[in-house]
Amino acid sequence: MENEGARQAVREREQAAWFCAYTPVEVLSAAGLEPVRLFGSQGNTDSADSILGTNICPYVRACLEQGLGGSAPRAVVFAGCCDSMRRLSDAWSYYCGPEFAHIMDVPRSGNGVSLELYRAAIEDLIRALEEYRGRAITSQALASAILKRSRADAGLARISAEPHRSAEEYLDAFTEAQSITPEKFVQKVGERLRSCYPAGQSGTRKAVIVTGNLIRPGTVLEVIDDCGAAVVSLDLCSAERYVTWDAEVPLEAVQNATRDELVEEVARRYMSRTPCPRMLNKADRHERIAADAVRLGASGVVIVPLMFCDPFLYDLPSLEKHLYDAGIPSLVLQSDYQGASVGQLTTRVEAFVEMI
Repeated sequence: MENEGARQAVREREQAAWFCAYTPVEVLSAAGLEPVRLFGSQGNTDSADSILGTNICPYVRACLEQGLGGSAPRAVVFAGCCDSMRRLSDAWSYYCGPEFAHIMDVPRSGNGVSLELYRAAIEDLIRALEEYRGRAITSQALASAILKRSRADAGLARISAEPHRSAEEYLDAFTEAQSITPEKFVQKVGERLRSCYPAGQSGTRKAVIVTGNLIRPGTVLEVIDDCGAAVVSLDLCSAERYVTWDAEVPLEAVQNATRDELVEEVARRYMSRTPCPRMLNKADRHERIAADAVRLGASGVVIVPLMFCDPFLYDLPSLEKHLYDAGIPSLVLQSDYQGASVGQLTTRVEAFVEMI
């Protein structure tokens, strides 16, 4: 038991926790750390609630509960994507005693000066990690991290292109990609394609798209599956919006690049991918969801926002209107992140599936 505890302590020292999809995990890998996304503790969040209160993002409270429980890496990187995440950074630094804690500025636009601000934030992260690790992050290390991440993202793209047995298994692939090293995930892509994604499973089920910011929407997805619908797209930051490199990067594209050039490319990739509701170009996101519904033959869109998530809840009325104007039915299932009444969810989802 003592040896296992020592090994766990070593693993925690070699890992870096992250929370938001705008965290450039390639930089963490280039620093010799294993990036691990935290999904928060299961069950009640009494300890976190006593610090942050209960009227703040439930995902943030679940993550703080996990940190207070001691089951998190010693290094943590926060993206200043919203006020709740900034409060998590404050509380974590004070109560959880990390060896390394850094918060990045994340602009709300991916163009012009905003792109430069994000690139500068990545450079700040690099300097902080170099000081923490006691060694330089070289262009070779960053190039290697980009190559590995792009291969993992290419694997996720292959999985996304295949029919899947259930929405829960589809989400599991993304969860695993954010919980292990890119090399390990690439090794598992073939296994996942063979065992989890047999063709023809959707049958005559009505297709729906799930969008929102629910990091761990297990119960919702199970209910959708049980009610006879097929999830054809998971527009979540823990799923399809996590993918940053739309194709595997060839070695020759990065092997002679300078570190500044690689940082610039990482910044551009993160700022140009599918935006989340906090970003200013929400019209692009709304249009893409409607276009995906047509392309994938989806009969409706299920929207799953977290309670107290101001960016998403401000975005929600305009998203609903855009889908309504496009003739696409939508259903909103607000979540407290700790699981909802299956009976109530089933009643609402069943009615929606019958309607579409």
